Amino acid sequence: MPDIQLLDFFKYYKGTAEQQEAVQLLQSAMPATLKRDESAWVIKYREAPPAPDPSNYFTPEMMGELTGYSPDSFDSVFCNDCNRLFRETGFLDHIEASQMLMANMMHETSNFKYMKEIADGWAYEGRSDLGNTQTGDGPKYKGAGVLQLTGRHNYQRLANGISDQRVMEGVDYVSDTYPFTSAKIWIEENNLLSVCLNQGFEACCVRINGGHNGYNDRVTKYRVCQRVMN
Repeated sequence: MPDIQLLDFFKYYKGTAEQQEAVQLLQSAMPATLKRDESAWVIKYREAPPAPDPSNYFTPEMMGELTGYSPDSFDSVFCNDCNRLFRETGFLDHIEASQMLMANMMHETSNFKYMKEIADGWAYEGRSDLGNTQTGDGPKYKGAGVLQLTGRHNYQRLANGISDQRVMEGVDYVSDTYPFTSAKIWIEENNLLSVCLNQGFEACCVRINGGHNGYNDRVTKYRVCQRVMN
């Protein structure tokens, strides 16, 4: 049997009577050297946490407020990639534009519930306009991430643009590793920041969607973003 990991236990510690009794049993079994104030683990435990990185604007807690989901639903990979996208595209310097983009991404993914296209992708099979020239390219390179990166050609452009050829492994890798950065090239090439800054929310929606599909929901989410993101 593998050894237990204490982190696995304390991750779910809620202070119930049974859990408190278990901790007391653990303490009674510990050697005296581990119960002293000068023990290395006690010193480390009492260290002040590092100051937050000001560039890490989007946190699990903020994501929870935006979506209504538990902050535990959003891991460091997800939040770090979100911060990366907003930072590298310049949105992080403009709070109102960031609210517009975030609202649209929330709409497109049903509050980040669907980070890859629900359809199986076979409709894209053989689509030369998407660069799908090899058998299986349709499902392999179906929509991934907040703005649904689609097609071998666009996956390859992302892989080259961020210097990670593993992007070509397909939709699962991209949706798990670059849920936000997957939209970087499209955002930059479509001058989306300029659209938001100079034309406003409705123009942002039209540029992303090509029309007014789901506009009322986009507005509702925009109001949420205006309240939470400040």
